[in-house]
Amino acid sequence: MEAPRFAKLTLVTLLAATVYAGPAAGQAESIKIGVLTLRSGPMSPIGDDIIAGIETATRMQGPLLGKPVELIVEESQWNAQLAVTKATKLVQQNKVAAILGTSTVEALALVAVADRLRVPIVTSNSGGAALTRQNCSKWVFRTNAEDLMSAAALKQVLAEKPKLGSAKWFTLGHDYPYSRLVAKTVQGVTGGNYVGEAFAPLDTTDWSPFIARVRSAGATAIMMSITLGTPLLQFVQQANEFGLTKEAQLVAPIGLPDWLVAKLGPLSTNIISTGSWAAWRYEEKNPATKQFNEVFYKQHGRVAGMQSLQSASATMMVYRAIEKAGSTDPQAVVRALETIQVATPVGPLKFQPGGRQAMVPLFLGPYEELKIPRYGARYAQLVEIAFPASKSLPPTGSDAGCKLK
Repeated sequence: MEAPRFAKLTLVTLLAATVYAGPAAGQAESIKIGVLTLRSGPMSPIGDDIIAGIETATRMQGPLLGKPVELIVEESQWNAQLAVTKATKLVQQNKVAAILGTSTVEALALVAVADRLRVPIVTSNSGGAALTRQNCSKWVFRTNAEDLMSAAALKQVLAEKPKLGSAKWFTLGHDYPYSRLVAKTVQGVTGGNYVGEAFAPLDTTDWSPFIARVRSAGATAIMMSITLGTPLLQFVQQANEFGLTKEAQLVAPIGLPDWLVAKLGPLSTNIISTGSWAAWRYEEKNPATKQFNEVFYKQHGRVAGMQSLQSASATMMVYRAIEKAGSTDPQAVVRALETIQVATPVGPLKFQPGGRQAMVPLFLGPYEELKIPRYGARYAQLVEIAFPASKSLPPTGSDAGCKLK
């Protein structure tokens, strides 16, 4: 297993409208890596975390095959059509060796055109299970856990915590496909203890009518499939104001970004995660996480969030695959991605044999106040369990697994 390394790097980050003039005289031609993510709007902190993680991993890597790495960042707005347009530009005009970032909507759109793009796409922020199951593609890999893996993790939480196992469950989320998928998962796992669900318009700012519905159902555990930005912050604040946090356990299906934990402060201690994609306190068990956390803090002056840890892990996988391939030839890099194992901030990582899903754990546990703040953070998730992928993923080739053409 290969570990991340430290080295100096000439890092050129290009935003969407920036024009690159080419290498200076005597400078080696750069290896270009494309990034698709959010750069504006209320969800931009997620995009900021994704880019920060990629930048930190790139700094740790240093020159790749003796060449500087150039990150070309494109605004994709989590929009399927725009993602295809921007990915096509990255491949045809910018000649990128791989594409990082992307949400579920973008990644699923790129699967449909992956055979035309013909470059490795490694997503670290996509939950839709279909991406690496029935819709899996030779060119598209994922490092974060997918939605259906969370069902097994939720079963583990219910078994470990009898109070939650006997709770009356309610799903409250935004009215979009992911939220309804979460609701089906919770209902399927909790069975007769499932007492209701409600889905709010994406522009909801007043959560009081929905809090009233939770109360009328007698819920004692609330799965919050609310978008991880200002809306979730507003809901938790209003739930606290109405006293709901004293009546019911708040549960986050994929954990919380650490910038949101910082904004919630003491309110974050009312929340437990049933399947975070990453947790910086995993450094207490995993040296590669601690190594990354220290470099990230020196570079960005803040704690590494969930999306940063995930995007960095995806980046390290791409860089090590290029090194193993000895070139940026897309076919060679894909073959290398299928076989490498790398020490990353989310643990030793490799892709499922014959598939495209990383064998990544889910991090289970509550949010708590730190006795001694670290990396500027006063509140963070306690990693009670690192739930292994071996307990949550079906085998490739099975009816539920990836079947590559």
